Amino acid sequence: MDKNIFVENDRHIMEINSAGVVLAYYRNKYSLTLEQVCDGICSVSKLLRMEKGIRCVDSLTSSQLLERIGKTADQFEQLLNDEDYGLWRARESIRKSIQQRKYGKVKEDLASYRTMKNNAPNLHEQFCLYQEVMMKAERLRSVGRVHYVPQDEQAELCETALRALHLTKPAFVFCGSGERQLYTSTEIELILLVVHYGTYCTDTQTEDMLLNLFRHVDYYYLERERQKIGYLILEELIELAQKLQDWDKELDYIDKGIDFVVQGREITGVARLHFLKAQALQRQCGAALAEDNVFRKEIQRECLMAYSVCEVFGDVCLMEAIKRFCEEELKWQITRLEM
Repeated sequence: MDKNIFVENDRHIMEINSAGVVLAYYRNKYSLTLEQVCDGICSVSKLLRMEKGIRCVDSLTSSQLLERIGKTADQFEQLLNDEDYGLWRARESIRKSIQQRKYGKVKEDLASYRTMKNNAPNLHEQFCLYQEVMMKAERLRSVGRVHYVPQDEQAELCETALRALHLTKPAFVFCGSGERQLYTSTEIELILLVVHYGTYCTDTQTEDMLLNLFRHVDYYYLERERQKIGYLILEELIELAQKLQDWDKELDYIDKGIDFVVQGREITGVARLHFLKAQALQRQCGAALAEDNVFRKEIQRECLMAYSVCEVFGDVCLMEAIKRFCEEELKWQITRLEM
C-alpha cells in the first residue's frame, strides 16, 4: 500500500487514505454494511468516499470509524491539515493531562477545545463529555474507597455518560437487544460506567448486554484494545455475579477472565483475578472451609499465584490485601509458603 500516492479529482488534490482502505477491507471481511460502520459517526457517502481513498473526514472521525471495527488509528499514517493537526494536538494534550490527573488544566483545555472549529461537532463534543465523565468516575472511585458515594453524584455521572453516548448512538437503549451493533471503545466505556453506577435494566438484561459487548470486543478488536476493554467488561460481569451471590457464575467469569488475559501478551489484572478466585472459593465453601482440606489447598494456591505475580510487578497494595486475607480467613501466613 503506497501511502504517498495522490489522486487528482475535480481539480483538487486528495490524499490516498490508508485508513479508508483498511476500513473497506475489514468491512468486506466481516460482511458489514456501510450503515453499520458509520451510523452516528458520519454519513454513508462520506464513508464511501473515504474507502475510495478520498480524504473527507478529520482524524477524530477516522479514528472512531476504525474503532467501530476494533482497529486503532495509531496503526496507520494519517495526513492532517493545519486545522485538524491543531485539534489532534489539543486532544493529545488533554489525554496527557488526564493521565497526570491535572484536572484543573483538563477543564481549561476542554473549554478551549470546544471553541475550536471542526467538521464533526457530535464526535468532538462526545470527546469532551467522555473526558469529563472519566474525571467524575475517578473521583467517585476515590471517594468510594473510603465513603459511600451519594446517589445524586452517581446519577449525574450516568446522565453525562448517556448524553455522550447518545451523540453517536441516539437510538441506544439498555433494555433491548436490538439488531447487531458495532461499538467504539469510547462508546463501550460509557456504557460500562452507566451499568456500574446506574439502574436502567434488570440484572438479566445487564448480563446479556455485557456478554454481547464482550463477544463484540473478542471478535473485532485487536490484541491491545481487546485485552483492555475485554477485561473491563469481565470485571462488570464478575461484580454482577457477586451482587447476585451466584458464586458458581462468579467463578466461571473469573476463569474466563484468567484465560482471556493469559492469551494476550500482557498479564495486567491476572493477580487480581486469582485473588478474586480465592475469595470466591472461600465464599462458596463457607463454614466447611475449616474441615475441607482440598478446598483450602486450592484457595491457598490461588492466593500464592496472585501474591507471586504482585511481587513481580511490585503491587504492594494488593500484596498486603492478599496477606491480610490469608491471615484472617485462612489463618495462614502466605510469606512462609506453607504449602
